[in-house]
Amino acid sequence: MISLKTLIVEGRYDSLVTELSRKLLTVVKDSYSACSNATGTFAGEKIYYDKAESAPNIISDEYPHIFFEEVENQQIPLDFYLTCKIMWKEGLSELKYGADAYNDTKKESEDPPLIEVRFELDPAKYPNTLSDVAMHLRDILRHELEHLTQSGWNVKLSKYLPSDQATRKKIEAGTQPPVDYFLLKKEIPAMIHGMYLKAKKSKQPFKTVVNDYLDVWVDNGSLTTQDKERILTVWRTYLPKLSIRQEL
Repeated sequence: MISLKTLIVEGRYDSLVTELSRKLLTVVKDSYSACSNATGTFAGEKIYYDKAESAPNIISDEYPHIFFEEVENQQIPLDFYLTCKIMWKEGLSELKYGADAYNDTKKESEDPPLIEVRFELDPAKYPNTLSDVAMHLRDILRHELEHLTQSGWNVKLSKYLPSDQATRKKIEAGTQPPVDYFLLKKEIPAMIHGMYLKAKKSKQPFKTVVNDYLDVWVDNGSLTTQDKERILTVWRTYLPKLSIRQEL
C-alpha cells in the first residue's frame, strides 16, 4: 500500500514539473518569432536557421541559452538553476529534444546544480508540434529533478547514490554496451519517474509509454530485443520501491 506521505511528496514533484513545463512551453512559443524576422534572433540570440545555413551543435557551450532562472521550491525542497536552448531549423525531419543535469556527484555539495533543456524544431510543423513538446517537457524535467536528489546540493539521503561517471564514460567510449546505460542505478528511477508522469499527463498506459520509448532504441539499433526485455525485467523490480503501482 502506498503511504499518504509518498503521495503528497510525489504530488509536489508533479506540481513543480507542471509549473516549469508551462513556463518553458511559453518560451518555445515566444521564440517562434525568430523564424519571421530578418536576423533569425530571439532575446538577442540567433536561434533560427534556414536550409541554406549551417546550424551549430545545440549541445555545444557556444550555443546560447534563451532562458535562465533560479528555481527555489520550498515544498520539496529543491534549489537549482534552469536553462533552455531552442533551435528552429528549416527542413528538420523530426522534433529533437534532450536535457542534462549538471550536478555534483559528491554526497553533499555547496554548488547549486543546473538543469539544461534543449529543443530543435521545424517551424513548418508549428504549432502542431507544441503538444509533443509539452509531453516531452514533463518527462525530461521529472527525470532531471530525480537526478538532483541523488547527490550534491539537493541530495535526499533516502535517494543518495554514489557516482557512476566511470561506467558512463565506458558506455560513451563503446567499451561497455549501450544497454548498461538503461541499467544504471541513477538512471532507472529517473527514467521511470519521468515516463510515469508523462503517462499520467498524456492519459496513456504507463506500459505503452515505456515500450514506445525503448522501441525507439531498438529500432535505431542501439538495443536488441533481448536488451529491451532485460531492461524491463530489471525495471519491474523497481516499481514497488518507487511506490508506482503499474504494470510493465
